[in-house]
Amino acid sequence: MQNTASQIQYWNRVASQKSFSHPLRADWLTPRLPSGAYILDVGCGYGRTLQQLLEAGFPNCVGLDVSEGMLARYRSEVHSARLVRNDGHDFPLQHESVDAVLLFAVLTCIPADTEQLYLVNEVRRVLRPGGLLYISDLLVNQDARNRERYQRCERRFGRYGVFELPEGVVVRHHSEEWIREITRPFERLEYEPFNVTTMNGNSSSAFQYLGWRSN
Repeated sequence: MQNTASQIQYWNRVASQKSFSHPLRADWLTPRLPSGAYILDVGCGYGRTLQQLLEAGFPNCVGLDVSEGMLARYRSEVHSARLVRNDGHDFPLQHESVDAVLLFAVLTCIPADTEQLYLVNEVRRVLRPGGLLYISDLLVNQDARNRERYQRCERRFGRYGVFELPEGVVVRHHSEEWIREITRPFERLEYEPFNVTTMNGNSSSAFQYLGWRSN
């Protein structure tokens, strides 16, 4: 798999070029969180979802991202949220200090099973009991174009659904079984499959998941 340094270089290089479109379901959050809830947006990129959270009435938000290029883009366009550049591995937060964590199009950027599991454990560490985990990400597709690249790259990466984009970054599409596995530490509240336009303008199967830390 690609190392963290090469991933960061990629996102810095494309920071001004990419757009993301995973929708924020504010109606999933507002009945379950007070307006003063402390919300952490991991992999916040150029801050699109952070801005939507602020507009939905959640002013106490912090965005983490590995890419200084992405964070610089947000600062130049919006200026309205707290941002932290972070290695994407260990969050600079105390245990049980956060009311909700968002992972929007983050898992797709972390191809390895072990790294995804580590991330979810870190999310659980910083969430308070009763805190929410909100994931929006990409599912394995069944069209010929995607099946061909999954099959072509499976031997190289050891996982069906992991592949390298032409611009040189490795990404992952997920089975629903794997999503159930990595969210096992949480109680599921919502799950919704949908279609999304990717950062390269293609249609992809996707899902949104909302769970809570029960203890």
